[in-house]
Amino acid sequence: MSRGPLTGFRVLDLTRFPPGAYCTTLLADLGADVVRVEPPAGAGKVNLVAGQVGLSRGKRSMTLDLRHPHAATVLRRLAGGVDVLVENNRPGDLAARGFGYADAAAENPGLVWCSITGYGQDGPYADRAGHDLSYVAHSGLLGALEPALPWHPRTMLSVPLGAMMAATGILAAVLERGRTGKGAQVDISLAESATWLLSGDAKALTDGPATGVPVSPGRRLYECADGEFISVAAAEPRTWRALCQALDLPDLVDEVRPVGAAATTITERLSALFATRTAAEWLARLGPAGAAVGAVNRGGAVAKDPHYRERGAILEVAGVPVPANPIRLRDVDGPRPGTAISEPARAGEHTDDVLSEAGFSQQGIEDLRVAGLV
Repeated sequence: MSRGPLTGFRVLDLTRFPPGAYCTTLLADLGADVVRVEPPAGAGKVNLVAGQVGLSRGKRSMTLDLRHPHAATVLRRLAGGVDVLVENNRPGDLAARGFGYADAAAENPGLVWCSITGYGQDGPYADRAGHDLSYVAHSGLLGALEPALPWHPRTMLSVPLGAMMAATGILAAVLERGRTGKGAQVDISLAESATWLLSGDAKALTDGPATGVPVSPGRRLYECADGEFISVAAAEPRTWRALCQALDLPDLVDEVRPVGAAATTITERLSALFATRTAAEWLARLGPAGAAVGAVNRGGAVAKDPHYRERGAILEVAGVPVPANPIRLRDVDGPRPGTAISEPARAGEHTDDVLSEAGFSQQGIEDLRVAGLV
């Protein structure tokens, strides 16, 4: 039975860092056969991308020294039999080694080649080094999320977002190929992906005063008696009314968007009230009332959340909790499997199989091994 909508699609993963790993994990979850290409030096070891099981699961692994003078010859054979190739090298790096997009397209016109970089394939910053903080800062997203600088995100933002853009671009190119027979190069900039998040803020890209979504008594975090926080997002009349009624504060029902001193006074009243009970007690009381409140989950609380537990949003792979694929597919027969949960492969575990599938004989594979390519 088909495991996912991409069952039968083959993906060659030349990436070694989180942007590519997020993308190819998503493709694996959707059923694609993803083959990671890893350095021969790590053969036999479980090589986790950024040390994360969640970025390394659900894929096969082969070894190939991409810096070997004859690596391009092997890549041509491999790329000739796959649907998608994903890489995150500096622009032009693979072409300089003898196998870039133009070379691959000549061999396999239907190939979808996805390049994920910080700033894209061209432009004055194309060759600049950077990490997630670089791209989020450059994009405008960092300043839009919190205008009062400095502040420093404690998790990656542009990287998973860019990976999702990469997967979307890949799937669009695959769909187009079904009509035209031709593949394409998908050029993903992590910085531009982060800027795209500002599409819903008309003033985010102007020099006027920052706007964004305002903090107000009806939209903020409140600390509870146990030191935990709840999120209140009662920012429109219906949810604000439900909150006030559930809290027995009828005098505040019409104060949906207070400003100035009134906002400060209402915030202080709500803060004092929320401090009288635990977060769990408030959630039990206010959640069913339609008051738009939620838990502020941190760490292990995410996996223990009853809603996530019911939906299987957190799975265990190799003894480690990992997020499940958030794309849920159903048909008339019910839910379909959605997450590739096989444990991370040992580097090179599938080298012989993958090369054999690409048409190499057993002797040819041995010759590559003797030459130090795999």
